[in-house]
Amino acid sequence: MAFIEMRDIHKRFGATEVLRGCSLLREQGGVTAIIGPSGSGKSTFLRCLCHLETIDTGSIRVRGETLVEDGVYAPPAQIRAVCGQMGMVFQQFNLFPHMTVLENIMIAPKVVRGMNEADILPLAEAQLERVGLAAKKDVYPSNLSGGQKQRVAIARALAMQPEIMLFDEPTSALDPELTGEVLKTIRRLAEEHMTMILVTHEMAFAKSVADHVLFMVDGKVEEEGTPEQVFGAPQNPRTQAFLTSMLDRL
Repeated sequence: MAFIEMRDIHKRFGATEVLRGCSLLREQGGVTAIIGPSGSGKSTFLRCLCHLETIDTGSIRVRGETLVEDGVYAPPAQIRAVCGQMGMVFQQFNLFPHMTVLENIMIAPKVVRGMNEADILPLAEAQLERVGLAAKKDVYPSNLSGGQKQRVAIARALAMQPEIMLFDEPTSALDPELTGEVLKTIRRLAEEHMTMILVTHEMAFAKSVADHVLFMVDGKVEEEGTPEQVFGAPQNPRTQAFLTSMLDRL
């Protein structure tokens, strides 16, 4: 049984079918990059895994625990248990501007997990150290760069001690010169064997950090395999055309 199982996922927004039978099977500790043109369904597919979007048909299991089976969702308590294993980092940072960096990281374990501040504090400080921002713990978000804000958002997700990290184009809102520090943080998590799924337009990064790549277009997984297979010898003409267009932009 795979650590993450997403089978035959279908999803509609009104009359528009945005996911048309997408599947993903991954083992613990792997890093999956989902690539493809804008509007291909990548972010929706990722959001379905952590129940930020509901599916119409299909099945999702994490660590053998069922989130949804044949389109029928598990009871709320089980949904919370499954989704509690995942941390999510979005395109936008969504930090609370009236809270310091440390307070932003401590709020979720306090509110969601009911932990007391004495127990949260060393955990939050450890995650800030992990993303290289220990010296910024008393700073407010308005005094951080975009790259630093995103690293705080990563630390905030890690403070919930997830087994899986999900990244939805985490560098798309950043200036190019700030992208590197965020990618460096994600690479460090990969080296720690954190299970991760990453939606990204950073092809070079996907090629170097992922061990599995999905290419999506028009709501379908058109090709998947190792980075060497997908980037080095793509078999699908649409994958070939996409990668050629991305190279032409460089």
